[in-house]
Amino acid sequence: MNEQPSAAFQTDFVLITTEPVRSLLVLEWRRQITLQERKIGFGKALDLTREMSLLYWLIDDLQLSIITPEEKEWVLSEFQGEASQTSLQKLAVVTPDYYPSLVANTEFTEKGKQGYQAKGQIRHEVFIDHESALNWLLSEEAMEE
Repeated sequence: MNEQPSAAFQTDFVLITTEPVRSLLVLEWRRQITLQERKIGFGKALDLTREMSLLYWLIDDLQLSIITPEEKEWVLSEFQGEASQTSLQKLAVVTPDYYPSLVANTEFTEKGKQGYQAKGQIRHEVFIDHESALNWLLSEEAMEE
């Protein structure tokens, strides 16, 4: 039985686990990261998504206090383009429940949603806890479309 999450990739800054039965990839940032580290983590996650035809990502940003303008630009351009060429359908981001951070990233989140929709089928939402994120990711509504 391969129903337990298995660590697929791990460094000092990121832990990526997969749950093939649920078609789920969980990417957990373990500390504040650089743009280069983001590219490494997201690149590995995209490789695993292609290999396993995964549909859902949960990105844990709880250890991140800032996302730089350079990181935002890269996510909204290169990353979105690449992600849209995979099987990925839903992407949930869990962020700290810290009001200034949530407000600061509202525009980025909206641009992200618009970009994913323009480039393909990926639906993107932001949550402040894992349970809500997983409930949204694994809900059956996506299957009915």
